[in-house]
Amino acid sequence: MLFKSPEELVVKDETINFSKYFNRIKSNWMWIVLITVIFATLAFLKSPISTNTYSATSTLMIDATPPKPISLQNLPNYDPTQKEFYATQYALLRSNVIAAKVIENLDLTNNPDFMGEPKSTHSSLKARIKQWLIDFKQPSDGSVAVAQSLTHTTPSELKALQIFAKSLLITPIDKTQLVMITYTSKDPSLAANIANAVGQAYINYYVDINSETNKKASEWLTSRLTELKQQLNDSEKKLTDYLAKEQLVNTIAVDELANSELINLTNRLAAITDKRVQTEALYTTLRGSRHLSYNQIDAISEISNHPQIRDITNAETDAENVVAELSKRYGPKHEKMLEAESQLAAIRARKDRMLKRLVEGVKKELESNQRQEREIEAEIKKKKEEFQSLAVKKVHYQALQQDVDTNKQLLKTFLERQKATIATEDYKDSIAHFTDYALKAYPSGPNIKKNVLIASIVGLMLSLCALFAIQFFDTTVESSEEFERYFPLFSLGNIPFIKRLAKKKIPIDEDTLSAKEKPMFFEGIRNVRTALNLAITDDQRTVMITSSLAKEGKTTLATNLASSLAQSEKVALVQVDLHNQGTALSAPQGLSEILTGKAMLSDVMAKSNQNNLVMIPAGEPVADPQELLSSPRFTALLNELKQQFGKVIIDTPASLITSDAFIVAKAADVILLTVAANKTKRNDVEQTLHKFNAYELNVDGVVVNKVL
Repeated sequence: MLFKSPEELVVKDETINFSKYFNRIKSNWMWIVLITVIFATLAFLKSPISTNTYSATSTLMIDATPPKPISLQNLPNYDPTQKEFYATQYALLRSNVIAAKVIENLDLTNNPDFMGEPKSTHSSLKARIKQWLIDFKQPSDGSVAVAQSLTHTTPSELKALQIFAKSLLITPIDKTQLVMITYTSKDPSLAANIANAVGQAYINYYVDINSETNKKASEWLTSRLTELKQQLNDSEKKLTDYLAKEQLVNTIAVDELANSELINLTNRLAAITDKRVQTEALYTTLRGSRHLSYNQIDAISEISNHPQIRDITNAETDAENVVAELSKRYGPKHEKMLEAESQLAAIRARKDRMLKRLVEGVKKELESNQRQEREIEAEIKKKKEEFQSLAVKKVHYQALQQDVDTNKQLLKTFLERQKATIATEDYKDSIAHFTDYALKAYPSGPNIKKNVLIASIVGLMLSLCALFAIQFFDTTVESSEEFERYFPLFSLGNIPFIKRLAKKKIPIDEDTLSAKEKPMFFEGIRNVRTALNLAITDDQRTVMITSSLAKEGKTTLATNLASSLAQSEKVALVQVDLHNQGTALSAPQGLSEILTGKAMLSDVMAKSNQNNLVMIPAGEPVADPQELLSSPRFTALLNELKQQFGKVIIDTPASLITSDAFIVAKAADVILLTVAANKTKRNDVEQTLHKFNAYELNVDGVVVNKVL
């Protein structure tokens, strides 16, 4: 055989096939149109008797950053650049907060036109039913009662909120900051009043928020100022106590005085150190020259440059010059010579005494310089210690002073903020204002065209949804292609559905088909014949045709397939439904008589309009058909037919109704399964295949019948 085995076929993944839905719509278009027309008609008939309604519209401009004449830093800020901002404002306009304010301000709970209360006793029953429906829609878990107890909302207020929400429409104007508030009511004046009241309630909502924020800010600032004043007093007291404890007046003056004294001592130390170094150098020179004569000491530059020594040295030089001049004119014994020499000797004696005193003075001066240097160093050390102690105190002082300054600045800031808050507490500010008030309400209903259009759309959508739901949950097979998606079987083709003959209990053949129906129907039969001839070998001559359930068209397929095969070879059509004679091949004698020995094969063969086609009817019904079909006579009959005919087509009962088909299948060469499109469920096909597999029989192919 050329049929693909189950191992060679791969079941495709189940995907959505939209053509099935379109086919469903196409086949049920009259129902869709009928339901749509019914809905439209009901809407058309109901609209004239409906109460007239009126709609009024006011317009608000929402601006999160309006120009402010004064700075209100403590009021809430809004960012209009955020996309959620305007969506939030529209939701707020629809909220129960705004609705409750409007209902309260206009006393709508006591307005019969708004509440829809009956004006006569005739409509009281209708009102009670409506109220019962409203109550029925509420959750039954007690959540409503809890909400009412928490929000103190009465049943009439809840009803008013529901009515209000149904009639309110918030419509933003694209690419603007404007939003339209539309309210629909039976009373035109009430519609205009509510449209304006919603906008005003929204404006007042933000005014109240700003006022409440200002009030809370003022209260908080007042309490905070008291705390800050106490903090300032405490910090100032700590600073004063510390200054008194450390006996400090002003750390800045003390710092300057300490710095000045330290600089002065440092300069004095540097000067005395220089002087001590010079004196020490001179004294060291003198000590190193203590064995020299005074004349030699006088030759030392440090000594000779001394002012007193320099003066007396000059006097000595002058006296020596005088003696030298006089010695040129007078003798050593001359009175003037003696006087000049005496004077020179006196100068030299005085110089010697001066040099001696100078050496002793240098020593004393050195000792004095050293003593002063030590005293200044000790004073500097003492001042440094005092300065370090003062620095520690200064750090503590600065911390206390900074605390005082911070508290003063903070107190000043809060005082300024409090003044600004007090100055602006009467300022009324909101993020919205009216651009247009609702001055007049216009008729808005009933809109017959709109109602009819909406009803038509609803009817159309409901019918389509119903069809889609039916199709979605439909487990039948529509075509051979769909069959192969679910089952690993080879499909020989599709047989089209003849709707005109669907409910008539007559066989579909060339005599019952119209001229328009014949080409399409017989084209499907020829496709099945061609696929069958290509799929089987010459030795496979007996072809059994069965179905899962009754009335799937297996007899129609067997009859027309046999007729089509008879165009090229001899064909025998055998009906083995021994439970009843059926309608296709009714005859007084048939297969049952052959198997019971009451007739011969030649006695029951019936000629058809085609020379190559011979038909063997089922014959009279028997009590136990399975016993006859299991007998050797049936096998012998098939072998005899195979010798005489090129093809033997066997029409068997439905497989899920009787077991006859499984008995016949053991003697047949080819097993074909007929599946009725849009009727046979996949579960039925699965059960049929499971039964064949249980008997170790393989279904070789399938033909999908009655395809739309």
